[in-house]
Amino acid sequence: MSQHKFWKGIKACTFSESNQVPEKIVKLCSLGPEVIVLGNDHGLYHSSIEDDCLNFSKVSGISAIDISHHNDTLYIIDVHGRLYKTNSKFENKEEIVVREDAKCCPHGFKSSSLKVKFRNVVTSDFGQLFISSEGQLWGSGVMPQIGLESTSIKKVPFFDGRTVYSASIGDDFAAVIARKNVRQSDNCDTDSDNDDEEVFASNCSQCQTSIGLASPASVPSLSETCPLGVQLNKSSEDSSSTTAPQTDVHIDAHSFTEDSSPSSEESKIAKTNSNQKAPDKLKPEQIEDENKSSEVETELDNEATEEGKEKLNNIFMNTDAAKQFLSKQLSWVSAGEDYLVEYTEKPTRIIKENVSNLTNFVYEGVKTVGDKVVTLSRHVSGSSDNNEAVELQMRLQHEEINSLMYSCTSDCRLEDLQFSTSTISSEKEFEVVRKSENIKNMSKLGRNVLATELWTWGDITHGQLGVGDTVKRLKPMVVMTLSGFGLQKVSCGKWHCAALTLDGRLFMWGYNHFHQVCFDDREDKSGPKQFTEISGGDRIRDMMATDHHTLAYTHNRHILYMGKHADGYTKTIENLYKLPVEENDITENGDVELVKLNKLQNCLNKPQNMCYHSLILSSGNITYCSIQTYEECNRLLPSLGFGDLSIAQKYLEEMLLIYHCLVKPFLKKSKAIILHSNVYETVCDIYSDILNINALNVLSMWQYAEKHINECDISLIKNLEEYIYLYRKYYLAISNLIVIGGFAQINNVIDVPSSIYNLFSDQLPSNKQKNNKKTLEAIVALAFVQPLTRLSSHRCIIQSLLRNKANNKHDIDLDDMSNIDNRFKKVLSSMDLLIEEQEKKRKEADGTKLFWETVGKSLDQYRTPERRLVRESKSRQLSLVNPGRFSSHWFVLFNDLFIHVNGSTVNVHPLITLWVESVPNTDSLANVIQLTTPEEVLSVCTSSEQEKTEWIHALNSSIKSALNKESLFKPPAIRTASHTFSSKGAFFKDAKYQGRWLDGKLHGSGKIEWPDGKLYAGQFQLNALCGHGKMEDPGLGIYEGQWKENLQNGYGVLKFINGDIYEGYFKDGLAHGHGVKKQGDFTSSNATIYTGEWSNGVKHGYGVMDDIGKGEKYLGSWSDNKKHGCGLIVTLDGIYYEGLFMQDVLTGHGVMVFEDGTHYEGEFRSAGVFSGKGILTFSSGDKIEGALHGAWTEGVKISNATMHLNVSNPVLPANPKPNSFGKLCVAPNQKWNALFHQCFNCLGVSETLLTPTGNHFGNGTANGIDNKKIWQNVAVAISCSHKEKHNRMSMKKPKQKVEKSVDCLEVIPQFGQKKLDLDDFKEVKQYLHNACESSHHPLGQLVLSLTNAFNTTYGGVRVHPLLLSHAVKELKSITDRLYQVVRLLFPALPPEGAEVVLRSKDEEVDAESDNPIDGEVVSGASLLQPTLLPRVHPALFVLYALHNKREDDLYWRRLVKWNKQPDPTLMPFLGIDQKFFNGYTNRSPPGSPHKEQLFQEAVETLQKLKTTFSPMEKLRVIKETFQTMTVAVQHELGQSYLWSMDELFPVFHFVVVRARILQLGSEIHFVEDFLEPAVQNGELGLMFTTLKACYFQILQEKMSIN
Repeated sequence: MSQHKFWKGIKACTFSESNQVPEKIVKLCSLGPEVIVLGNDHGLYHSSIEDDCLNFSKVSGISAIDISHHNDTLYIIDVHGRLYKTNSKFENKEEIVVREDAKCCPHGFKSSSLKVKFRNVVTSDFGQLFISSEGQLWGSGVMPQIGLESTSIKKVPFFDGRTVYSASIGDDFAAVIARKNVRQSDNCDTDSDNDDEEVFASNCSQCQTSIGLASPASVPSLSETCPLGVQLNKSSEDSSSTTAPQTDVHIDAHSFTEDSSPSSEESKIAKTNSNQKAPDKLKPEQIEDENKSSEVETELDNEATEEGKEKLNNIFMNTDAAKQFLSKQLSWVSAGEDYLVEYTEKPTRIIKENVSNLTNFVYEGVKTVGDKVVTLSRHVSGSSDNNEAVELQMRLQHEEINSLMYSCTSDCRLEDLQFSTSTISSEKEFEVVRKSENIKNMSKLGRNVLATELWTWGDITHGQLGVGDTVKRLKPMVVMTLSGFGLQKVSCGKWHCAALTLDGRLFMWGYNHFHQVCFDDREDKSGPKQFTEISGGDRIRDMMATDHHTLAYTHNRHILYMGKHADGYTKTIENLYKLPVEENDITENGDVELVKLNKLQNCLNKPQNMCYHSLILSSGNITYCSIQTYEECNRLLPSLGFGDLSIAQKYLEEMLLIYHCLVKPFLKKSKAIILHSNVYETVCDIYSDILNINALNVLSMWQYAEKHINECDISLIKNLEEYIYLYRKYYLAISNLIVIGGFAQINNVIDVPSSIYNLFSDQLPSNKQKNNKKTLEAIVALAFVQPLTRLSSHRCIIQSLLRNKANNKHDIDLDDMSNIDNRFKKVLSSMDLLIEEQEKKRKEADGTKLFWETVGKSLDQYRTPERRLVRESKSRQLSLVNPGRFSSHWFVLFNDLFIHVNGSTVNVHPLITLWVESVPNTDSLANVIQLTTPEEVLSVCTSSEQEKTEWIHALNSSIKSALNKESLFKPPAIRTASHTFSSKGAFFKDAKYQGRWLDGKLHGSGKIEWPDGKLYAGQFQLNALCGHGKMEDPGLGIYEGQWKENLQNGYGVLKFINGDIYEGYFKDGLAHGHGVKKQGDFTSSNATIYTGEWSNGVKHGYGVMDDIGKGEKYLGSWSDNKKHGCGLIVTLDGIYYEGLFMQDVLTGHGVMVFEDGTHYEGEFRSAGVFSGKGILTFSSGDKIEGALHGAWTEGVKISNATMHLNVSNPVLPANPKPNSFGKLCVAPNQKWNALFHQCFNCLGVSETLLTPTGNHFGNGTANGIDNKKIWQNVAVAISCSHKEKHNRMSMKKPKQKVEKSVDCLEVIPQFGQKKLDLDDFKEVKQYLHNACESSHHPLGQLVLSLTNAFNTTYGGVRVHPLLLSHAVKELKSITDRLYQVVRLLFPALPPEGAEVVLRSKDEEVDAESDNPIDGEVVSGASLLQPTLLPRVHPALFVLYALHNKREDDLYWRRLVKWNKQPDPTLMPFLGIDQKFFNGYTNRSPPGSPHKEQLFQEAVETLQKLKTTFSPMEKLRVIKETFQTMTVAVQHELGQSYLWSMDELFPVFHFVVVRARILQLGSEIHFVEDFLEPAVQNGELGLMFTTLKACYFQILQEKMSIN
């Protein structure tokens, strides 16, 4: 156990051994001959001093966490934060109640006047200071400097916006350590004193709602909420008050309250980043201690419940409740019990896992609650005047939860980062972002650790304020020389003061008459003076200033005394404690019998009732120290820990000195440097980050040395990746600074202080002059490189920790030992690699700097911070093959450029576009290397094979590095890079390219931009635009489509700048083949659409022009952009022209038909202008035959004419047409040949086999064509089209049906190649269906183009009925030609015009079946009509409807009238036999829905006729109707009934009438036109004839029904 050691002055005291002595003493108050001490068990002990012997006795009835005595008044703070006052005899104890001032919330409600809880108290003649549990400073007494002039306790307004961590008070002055409050915000950290503090009013419903509580009626008890503001079950609350706190809470408590370690704010910060693992099994003594603490906790909870109405801090409960809550809430997680136990131990890890719902919930909750809770409780921790941070238990829970909330928030933000960084393309990039974010957070915490301020006020006679003079001050002064050093503790004597920093330095100032400040002289010191009376490696662990002496406790456990004592004062430093001889021997021999680790763990994890003591205490002339004996805990472990800590603290001290004396002053003046200013800023920023994270590391190592955390929780070990990443960034930044000669620039901007010079003077050569410019530059360089050169200290620390673990390995579980070993070895190897890397990089930078200094200004423009020299040909010979006679060539290889200097000309080749190839030796050429660049090929040679190998290796290594492909054996031939072409090239002149390369040539996808604004993005092939691409040309427009040899070739869309659009095929940059061009302004109806053939950029061949402005449509031949050849025109006026066109004009013999049937056939001068012989036939049938001249709209001159009156044939034909109608236009098989030629080319059919006629094959067959090659071409076409469209459409909505059909077409079919049966035919039909549905299959593309062309030709707002015959012929021709294409794929199909009947297999077996023909007729029409007709049906049927309008109107009028009659009336009228309707009147009452019409089902079946689009489908509907009628009749009259035509026709007639089919005449006409000959005379043909007869019967029947 620990030994109590007491001294009176410098003389050791004894004390009587009794049960009344506390285990550890945490506070000491001297009352002259008596002493009052506070134990770690919260008990007070009183002792008298007789003959240098102390006798202790416990004072009953008082439980405290801090005490302070002055003038017979004893101030006590109990475990609940209450403040009491009593006398030294413990009489008249009274509570001092202090309340916060009430404030108004933003909604106008007053907040509750909260009772203040305290944690520290210090007193003297000067006054009293109190630190609240919120970190606010309160005081009483007369201290006008901070606004105190009364004995009542008031809040010190001067420190608003700051949190006070440590306070001490002397006879006539005081000192406090504080930090500015940092407010967490989304964008940046802002000091909270710049913002108004948000007020929360408990009686305001809006305030409650804003922190996530519902309405006042539904607000749960604050004690029933978990740390995240979620309501808990009652059981959770109950168990929380009885369960002992978990061990990790106490481990945190160590870091919050242990004063020999850093102040608890920093401990809390460090703990935020570390999760302690609780021991698997608690030892009995631990459980006992924890039960004790749970009693205190229970008392506290009860107290909190009583005051819950006014204490909003109770929104937080202890971590046990949080764990139980999380366990219950996560019971649905599909994981084992171990999973829940592990994860409820660390709630922050849950958030990091896959439970995304909880993540979002916690993040939103924490974000909302966290902002409000800031107003309820600040981050509080710290130390008393003696740095005895004995934290009250509820506050510790509060802080634990704050840490949890901070972790939750930061974890959630990291998760959000993961989900929000959609731009992050790889895991590597995400790792970089994650590390940067972690470093940012760590640096922020480290900066907070260092950003302490020491404020002093009071008398300054002896310089005790530490501001460097003795001029009286009216307000508190900050000691600037100690700002930013991470002060851990401040302690005041009567008139002198001492402060301890994070890096283990002790500073003292003030009254020095007794050498209590320094031994130089006895004069007072007005500024901080560093204590240097210790050996080089030792550091201060704790200190205390009291009355006229100062005590310091070092890492090596020396207790140093300086100042006044009973026999005078110290002339030199006095060591009060010497190590026992046996311990010295142990230290020397290193033979230590190690304590079992489980005992050590008890030492590490024992809760000790949440209270810890200072290492050294002093009051009056009494000094106390608790010495940790060898028997209590293995001394080797802590001594090793403090040895490592000293190394880390020395490193931090040097960094702080450099930062404050060099980096900060330079940053203030850095605006003087303009060139590469960002490099300087980067170095300074990263230096600051390294300083901050090293402060965190020192903090964690201090905690490790004090046995509060394990080795693996040391910041350097735990966050190794972040350290490595940050140091890598730093050595790269330093290397860049070296290259640009940055240290000389820094030396020019600022003066190097002597402190920096002294730090590095021993590293300079002995002959260096102190004020020499080069010497000072070297000092600056050494200072900035210091974080890298001192990396070895990190390595030493890790090695020390590893050795320590090895010594203890027999006490540790083998698996754990293995894991720890592996972890430390990984850290060690990473550190070795880092040290090696940074030395190599700095060496490269030094070489590059030397090169730039010697090369002169010829290449100065290429001097950049990131560029490094690799090789150059003056030192490593490299020459051009076959150079000019008087030319000089110099080659320089950098890490990103290869520079060729030819005389005064500098040629720069970026390495990312440089390809290296070794050329085999020949008789004439040896050791040749070929260097390929985008615009030239260099052949260079070396003097030897070895030089050649070295140059190739250097070039390839540099190229791999430039490409970020270091892991590859050699640089890839295919790369992605950018390049700007020179003005030498023709097509790519001065263009900028970004994209893929292959061996120095543009190959793959890329983007290129010309200076004139042209931009191309798409595919390249061997330095040419080839494949699919998009070109934006400011002078032409935007083209997107296929390219070949830098020109448009293939299908594409060109949008002209004037708004015109061409969509179709190109050849050598011009429209060629089939295409559609839309011209003009469609909004003003002044536009044209041309669909047809093009040749070399002009309309040539068959095409259709729809002139919206003129209101006419031309269908015919074109030549050189003009109507030329056979053609026809239809106008909006209903006029039809047909004839021969010459140069856009209708000339010669032609035909003209008016809307009413009047027509003219004869000579024309232009459309509508007669000129010569002709016959004009009127709608009445009268004719005029002769010479007609003039436009018909202006009057026609008739000469030599004869008039023929129509008297012989009074009945006119329905649609009179001229004799030449349909003979003067383009033949159907001459239409759309370009589309078929395109398809044949795609299939690989040679042009020589095709003929200009519509037949396409010279010999009428496809003989000689290789079917296998055609199928290969189909597969290639599908694959290319699919890839191209997939790339273009990947960002748009997916086309699942298309993808599916592509999958169906990927396999080349075997059916239909040599033989054809019914099954094969069905598969062929299915394949064709899929092919025509796919936009990737050549057949599907052809069908789509053909149907679009057909619909464009015959569709539209106004079409002419006379176009029907043309449309039918064209469609039949398309079917025939399409069938030729299909036969190329399936040669087993019958030839054109032939028909084959395929019988089913069942029918072949059973030849005597009822239906002798059960199979399918195979022909071109039967195969393709189901595919083509549905696609063109709308446009085609409109023509039929117009053609049959008169008959259909008559038919419909009759139908409407007849259908008004009931069945019993209509049936007799239509001549239906009585037996079919005699039951209608007596079976059911009139209007009864029970009895349906006998033939209702047949009527509904026939109505399906309108839903089908091919003749065969329509015939099947008619057949189904007949079958339905038969079933209905047989149901009524018996199964043996057979129809006779006399009975059948009237019944079918009735069904047709009742079916009410619109435009039945057009439907019949459509079927007649497209019905195959094979069907006309069979069963289906007979049924169709019956339907036709019914239609004509309806037209002929009388209207009225009697």
